[in-house]
Amino acid sequence: MNLKEKVRVLQEEIKEMMYEREKESRSYERDIMVFTFKEADWKQEGKRLREEVKQLRSLVEEKDEKIREMEVGLMEKNSEKEWELMGTKLLVEQMKEERARRDEAVEKWKQLYLEIKNELDELIQRTYDGISLFPSLFLIVLFEQFAEYVQCFG
Repeated sequence: MNLKEKVRVLQEEIKEMMYEREKESRSYERDIMVFTFKEADWKQEGKRLREEVKQLRSLVEEKDEKIREMEVGLMEKNSEKEWELMGTKLLVEQMKEERARRDEAVEKWKQLYLEIKNELDELIQRTYDGISLFPSLFLIVLFEQFAEYVQCFG
């Protein structure tokens, strides 16, 4: 093989490598766009969940106020047994409702967390398969920060 042929072969190899790199770059850009859209969705979901938590807290406060009012009314009647029975029933009912709401909110957070984790794992895997280590590290750090946020809030 003479020098011209070697140069031609090397140029073709470089051309192929550049094509692959461009293809990986486009794939990475698509992944970043998908992640950006998902991140916006996660923020909206988090905002909605925070609002739901506020509503649940206000509902609990209202129920606490009703309990206090019942205590005052029942104490005035000096009906200790009725008060204990009604108070106990109301407290049990309130606790069941509160637990159900809390479990539902926790489950939603868990689902959101798992969706985010799966998305990030998929992005990280695609990144490891093709482009470089730097974007993967960025996604790992981003995921860890989000996990800390979820733990602090939840």
